[in-house]
Amino acid sequence: MFVQLSSIIGNNVYRDDDKPLYKRGNMQLFVISLILIPILILAKGYYIWRNKSKDKIWNAMSEEERQTYRETTTDEANKRLDFRFDH
Repeated sequence: MFVQLSSIIGNNVYRDDDKPLYKRGNMQLFVISLILIPILILAKGYYIWRNKSKDKIWNAMSEEERQTYRETTTDEANKRLDFRFDH
């Protein structure tokens, strides 16, 4: 499926009327790359912020409170206080 998808995208970026240097296609990919840089920086900042805010709550808890939280929480996946984003 991914091979088909990449083939469709490739055929729309690198079109026959843009041969042989593909200036338009290369420019489109360059612009997409430039647009993604701030998005990636924002995502990294968000993950750092979420980890710090969870650390603040988690570190304020005693070991008994942490154990009780682990045993009784209904939070799942990244909603848990003991979950950290890897970035």
